[in-house]
Amino acid sequence: MTFKEIYRGHEITASAVELDSGQWQPRFIATDLIEVNPIKSTPQTITGSFPTRAEAERKALWFTKKWIDDGKPTLPK
Repeated sequence: MTFKEIYRGHEITASAVELDSGQWQPRFIATDLIEVNPIKSTPQTITGSFPTRAEAERKALWFTKKWIDDGKPTLPK
């Protein structure tokens, strides 16, 4: 399952990928819908893993909202 939500002028897609360990790693894409020519960002991986896909996706959604609220600081590669 993938979460999609509009939040403060951004379309958020929160997802997760399964690791070899069976854990799930959160990912997100945030597209700024307010800019004249919005550029979709590349998927961002969030450090850490979770035992279920749903937990990882909820973390990705929470993280992305906080990232937007914090002014979209540069994320580590």
